[in-house]
Amino acid sequence: MADQNPMADPRVVPVDLPPAQVEILRDELLGWLAGIEEDLETEQLPDPGADAREAEAFRRLLTALDRSEIALPDDEAREAMSRAAEGYDDASGYERVVAVHDAHHALLSLLG
Repeated sequence: MADQNPMADPRVVPVDLPPAQVEILRDELLGWLAGIEEDLETEQLPDPGADAREAEAFRRLLTALDRSEIALPDDEAREAMSRAAEGYDDASGYERVVAVHDAHHALLSLLG
């Protein structure tokens, strides 16, 4: 099957998320962006260029949320969001929370 977009030109697609998710994402992106900007101003970073590109990716994602559309592909934004989501999951103990939730509800289902 032939590639539908052999030049990989960006295409604009809608960002159709529930308002509550948009609010959460906006808050998270703003927090991550503020952290990067602070690090860029105050710390000796191993690769400030990479951090600046990550900040730009977060800005593009914020713009996409505001406009309700995003230009794809955006590999840098996908990679930045993937790292941020994984970091959040690790920091919040997500795997443990899910396992505990599943165990609780498995026992509740046995109890009727």
